[in-house]
Amino acid sequence: MPELPQVHLRDSPNTPVHQWERLAVGTMMIGRRRFVNMVAENLKSGVCSVHRLNVSEHLFYPSTAEAEAAKSAAVPRLEALPPPATTFRSAPHPRWKGQPFALRTALYDVESSSNYEMPYLSYKGYDPITISIARPDAPEEELYVLSSGPTAASSGFEALTFGRPSNSKVNLFPSHPPEEMWKLESLPRPPLPEASLVCSHAVLHDGRTICVTAAPYGAAGTYLFDTVKHEWTQAPDGWDLPFFGGAEYVPDLKLWLGLAATGDDGHHHLCASDLSAPVEEGKPPTLKHQWQVVEMPEEWQATMVSLINLGEGRFCIFKLIHDHIPGTDRYDAEFSYQGNLRWCLALLTGVEINSSPEHGLRVVPHKSLSYVFTKDTFKCVL
Repeated sequence: MPELPQVHLRDSPNTPVHQWERLAVGTMMIGRRRFVNMVAENLKSGVCSVHRLNVSEHLFYPSTAEAEAAKSAAVPRLEALPPPATTFRSAPHPRWKGQPFALRTALYDVESSSNYEMPYLSYKGYDPITISIARPDAPEEELYVLSSGPTAASSGFEALTFGRPSNSKVNLFPSHPPEEMWKLESLPRPPLPEASLVCSHAVLHDGRTICVTAAPYGAAGTYLFDTVKHEWTQAPDGWDLPFFGGAEYVPDLKLWLGLAATGDDGHHHLCASDLSAPVEEGKPPTLKHQWQVVEMPEEWQATMVSLINLGEGRFCIFKLIHDHIPGTDRYDAEFSYQGNLRWCLALLTGVEINSSPEHGLRVVPHKSLSYVFTKDTFKCVL
């Protein structure tokens, strides 16, 4: 593998890529996560493994003051992922080769190391979108799974919800009420134009509305799904979400945080936007803040990005960078990994977002970590 360029954290990301207004907000009140979970697949055996990265060890300093005092340095490279917390082996039948559980759905509890059988989700194609919604009156979060592009499956959009079966009114054993369970519900697919792909999504109205934008930007449009009425409507005036991938709403900030869809340098920077006005007033959303946290070589282009909310104002910025052999198709990497790629690198950065009446909204970078996939390939990060 060739020598890779070095990556550096910026000393002062609060000199934003674009400077807008200042905010004064309170403390975020979200429970703190201890791990970022990375799923990798062994290139030889096809076994998928879940690796848990301790964020306190790898991505964050013990305090904000220590993070602010730290000097810019080259990003360390992890020689090996932590031992897997669990593994998933593909079904042995040739028909299902490379498909764990033969297209079945399972729930893995990392605390108890237990697997639970779930209702079977239909095939969603490559790289489906998952959206989790937590409602105050619900015992569990609802999980919505949407195909990111055209699929031959009749159900490209489904929801997993927890509760009593729909026929629970008919109970042959009154002394034993029906237990709550996970249920699968088929939902109408968004009316996307042909050959368009869902490239951005966000949850609005306390979970009442799911908003998706399809590519190409400005042409495919934005669509709103009512999770109660199960109806899609197209956003007026053809506005797009300003994010790439998913956006996370932070109640105390009254802002949605994510990674920008575009940037002057072609990279997806950490950004913030208010999505309430576009929905209520029909105005196109704009970025209120945008920060360059990590300085990457100009030739690096992330093929996958994600912002993971770790709670209490802490986030992990994840970027996957591929270097392809000239003359090969970058989109064939999933099927011809070793033949098309020189290397594949995962870059994780811990950031803290805090605020005060004196300084407004600030981003404090903590630590970054990189890992180069050699004998395994990246599947997803959670």
